[in-house]
Amino acid sequence: MAVRTSTSIDQAIAATLAEEYLRSLTLFMDIYGTEDSPPIKSPKDARGLSYFGLVLSLVRKEHKTGVELCKRAIDLEFYNGDHYANLARIHMAWNNRKKAVEVADSGLKVAPENDYLLKVRKGLGVRSRPALPILQRTNPINVSLGQARHAKKLADKAPKKKR
Repeated sequence: MAVRTSTSIDQAIAATLAEEYLRSLTLFMDIYGTEDSPPIKSPKDARGLSYFGLVLSLVRKEHKTGVELCKRAIDLEFYNGDHYANLARIHMAWNNRKKAVEVADSGLKVAPENDYLLKVRKGLGVRSRPALPILQRTNPINVSLGQARHAKKLADKAPKKKR
């Protein structure tokens, strides 16, 4: 049973990474959603938790449960950057970019060379400085100038029409 569960977790993680979320959810439900699900007490047991949390959040929209599972995985295996990456992805899926960046950056402090976490962090991008740094970012003047700057960047990237 232990070998089968380990293999099943690997398959579920692989399905998640391949963005086959429904298949992944089905595999994870077979592992964690039964009465004889494996106990989760050690770092080795935490391997699939954060991926399960990510899939629950993306497919079933169970954000709170997804966050809790990722945090549990981080508690058990704090040095694994995958757990931070999954938690950051959950926050992004729920339009909380600020929290996603915080999680990814804190994960990079413990796992600076984790490829998955680096990819997620790069995908979050870097926020531009406020147009007028002396004003708060939320000041209407900064908001308007920032929107104008963004529109100009998009216009500059658009292909030029021939006359």
